[in-house]
Amino acid sequence: MFGSEEENSRRSVGKHIGFLSRAAHRYLKHSFKDYSIGHAQVLTLHFISRNNGLNQNELGHYLNLDKSSVTSQLNILEKNGYVIRKPDKNDFRGRRIFITEKTKALQPELYERFSEWSKILLDGFTKEEIESIYSFLGKMITNANKAFGEFNTNEKEK
Repeated sequence: MFGSEEENSRRSVGKHIGFLSRAAHRYLKHSFKDYSIGHAQVLTLHFISRNNGLNQNELGHYLNLDKSSVTSQLNILEKNGYVIRKPDKNDFRGRRIFITEKTKALQPELYERFSEWSKILLDGFTKEEIESIYSFLGKMITNANKAFGEFNTNEKEK
Protein backbone atom coordinates (compact mmCIF):
# COMPACT_ATOMS: atom_id res chain seq x y z
CA MET A 1 0.00 0.00 0.00
CA PHE A 2 2.53 2.66 1.10
CA GLY A 3 5.65 0.55 1.12
CA SER A 4 6.67 -2.66 2.72
CA GLU A 5 5.06 -3.80 5.95
CA GLU A 6 8.41 -3.29 7.67
CA GLU A 7 8.64 0.31 6.41
CA ASN A 8 5.09 1.02 7.56
CA SER A 9 5.79 -0.36 11.03
CA ARG A 10 8.65 2.14 11.38
CA ARG A 11 6.62 5.02 9.90
CA SER A 12 3.68 5.21 12.24
CA VAL A 13 0.96 7.74 11.39
CA GLY A 14 -0.08 7.72 15.04
CA LYS A 15 3.47 8.56 16.12
CA HIS A 16 3.56 11.57 13.81
CA ILE A 17 0.10 12.78 14.83
CA GLY A 18 1.00 12.28 18.49
CA PHE A 19 4.16 14.35 18.02
CA LEU A 20 2.16 17.17 16.39
CA SER A 21 -0.42 17.00 19.17
CA ARG A 22 2.25 17.30 21.86
CA ALA A 23 3.91 20.16 19.94
CA ALA A 24 0.55 21.98 19.80
CA HIS A 25 0.11 21.46 23.54
CA ARG A 26 3.55 22.97 24.21
CA TYR A 27 2.81 25.89 21.88
CA LEU A 28 -0.54 26.64 23.53
CA LYS A 29 0.86 26.16 27.03
CA HIS A 30 3.62 28.65 26.29
CA SER A 31 1.29 31.11 24.51
CA PHE A 32 -1.25 31.22 27.35
CA LYS A 33 0.97 30.65 30.40
CA ASP A 34 -0.06 34.00 31.93
CA TYR A 35 -3.80 33.23 31.85
CA SER A 36 -4.13 30.44 34.45
CA ILE A 37 -5.38 27.93 31.89
CA GLY A 38 -3.71 24.91 30.35
CA HIS A 39 -3.62 23.78 26.76
CA ALA A 40 -6.77 21.64 27.13
CA GLN A 41 -8.75 24.57 28.51
CA VAL A 42 -7.42 26.80 25.72
CA LEU A 43 -8.76 24.35 23.12
CA THR A 44 -12.10 24.19 24.91
CA LEU A 45 -12.31 27.96 25.34
CA HIS A 46 -11.47 28.56 21.69
CA PHE A 47 -14.31 26.28 20.63
CA ILE A 48 -16.78 27.85 23.08
CA SER A 49 -15.83 31.35 21.94
CA ARG A 50 -16.76 30.36 18.39
CA ASN A 51 -20.00 28.65 19.54
CA ASN A 52 -21.18 30.84 22.40
CA GLY A 53 -24.29 29.45 24.10
CA LEU A 54 -23.82 25.79 23.19
CA ASN A 55 -24.78 23.15 25.73
CA GLN A 56 -22.42 20.82 27.55
CA ASN A 57 -23.47 17.77 25.53
CA GLU A 58 -22.75 19.58 22.26
CA LEU A 59 -19.36 20.63 23.57
CA GLY A 60 -18.49 17.06 24.52
CA HIS A 61 -19.64 15.78 21.14
CA TYR A 62 -17.70 18.38 19.12
CA LEU A 63 -14.51 18.00 21.14
CA ASN A 64 -14.88 14.21 21.48
CA LEU A 65 -14.77 14.40 25.29
CA ASP A 66 -16.74 12.39 27.85
CA LYS A 67 -19.06 14.14 30.32
CA SER A 68 -16.60 14.10 33.21
CA SER A 69 -13.85 15.66 31.04
CA VAL A 70 -16.24 18.37 29.85
CA THR A 71 -17.28 19.10 33.43
CA SER A 72 -13.64 19.24 34.56
CA GLN A 73 -12.69 21.63 31.74
CA LEU A 74 -15.68 23.87 32.43
CA ASN A 75 -15.04 23.92 36.18
CA ILE A 76 -11.54 25.29 35.56
CA LEU A 77 -12.72 27.82 32.99
CA GLU A 78 -15.60 28.95 35.19
CA LYS A 79 -13.40 29.19 38.30
CA ASN A 80 -10.99 31.43 36.37
CA GLY A 81 -13.81 33.63 35.05
CA TYR A 82 -13.70 32.64 31.37
CA VAL A 83 -17.17 31.08 31.06
CA ILE A 84 -20.48 30.96 32.86
CA ARG A 85 -23.02 28.16 32.75
CA LYS A 86 -26.71 28.91 32.72
CA PRO A 87 -29.71 26.57 32.81
CA ASP A 88 -30.94 25.48 29.40
CA LYS A 89 -34.49 26.73 28.89
CA ASN A 90 -35.25 23.78 26.58
CA ASP A 91 -33.75 21.06 28.80
CA PHE A 92 -34.17 21.43 32.56
CA ARG A 93 -31.19 19.11 33.21
CA GLY A 94 -28.90 20.80 30.70
CA ARG A 95 -26.75 23.88 30.93
CA ARG A 96 -25.60 26.31 28.26
CA ILE A 97 -22.10 27.75 28.23
CA PHE A 98 -21.39 31.42 27.60
CA ILE A 99 -18.15 33.34 27.40
CA THR A 100 -17.53 36.23 29.78
CA GLU A 101 -16.14 39.70 29.15
CA LYS A 102 -12.76 38.31 30.19
CA THR A 103 -12.92 35.84 27.30
CA LYS A 104 -14.22 38.46 24.89
CA ALA A 105 -11.10 40.49 25.65
CA LEU A 106 -8.96 37.38 25.02
CA GLN A 107 -10.66 36.34 21.75
CA PRO A 108 -8.34 38.23 19.38
CA GLU A 109 -5.32 36.54 20.93
CA LEU A 110 -7.04 33.14 20.91
CA TYR A 111 -7.81 33.44 17.21
CA GLU A 112 -4.35 34.80 16.42
CA ARG A 113 -2.52 31.99 18.24
CA PHE A 114 -4.58 29.27 16.54
CA SER A 115 -4.08 30.92 13.15
CA GLU A 116 -0.36 31.30 13.83
CA TRP A 117 -0.04 27.61 14.74
CA SER A 118 -1.70 26.60 11.47
CA LYS A 119 0.68 28.88 9.56
CA ILE A 120 3.65 27.30 11.33
CA LEU A 121 2.48 23.79 10.44
CA LEU A 122 1.64 24.61 6.82
CA ASP A 123 4.73 26.69 6.06
CA GLY A 124 6.32 25.66 2.78
CA PHE A 125 3.30 23.77 1.41
CA THR A 126 1.55 24.75 -1.83
CA LYS A 127 -2.20 25.47 -1.86
CA GLU A 128 -2.76 22.11 -3.53
CA GLU A 129 -0.73 20.31 -0.87
CA ILE A 130 -2.66 22.09 1.86
CA GLU A 131 -5.95 20.98 0.31
CA SER A 132 -4.60 17.42 0.16
CA ILE A 133 -3.52 17.58 3.81
CA TYR A 134 -7.03 18.61 4.89
CA SER A 135 -8.54 15.91 2.69
CA PHE A 136 -6.25 13.23 4.13
CA LEU A 137 -6.87 14.36 7.71
CA GLY A 138 -10.63 14.34 7.07
CA LYS A 139 -10.40 10.75 5.82
CA MET A 140 -8.36 9.78 8.89
CA ILE A 141 -10.98 11.32 11.17
CA THR A 142 -13.71 9.41 9.33
CA ASN A 143 -11.72 6.17 9.69
CA ALA A 144 -11.14 6.80 13.40
CA ASN A 145 -14.83 7.55 13.98
CA LYS A 146 -15.78 4.40 12.10
CA ALA A 147 -13.40 2.35 14.22
CA PHE A 148 -14.80 3.90 17.42
CA GLY A 149 -18.30 3.05 16.25
CA GLU A 150 -17.31 -0.57 15.65
CA PHE A 151 -15.49 -0.67 18.99
CA ASN A 152 -18.52 0.71 20.84
CA THR A 153 -20.81 -1.77 19.09
CA ASN A 154 -18.54 -4.70 20.07
CA GLU A 155 -18.39 -3.48 23.68
CA LYS A 156 -22.20 -3.32 23.91
CA GLU A 157 -22.50 -6.90 22.63
CA LYS A 158 -20.35 -8.26 25.49
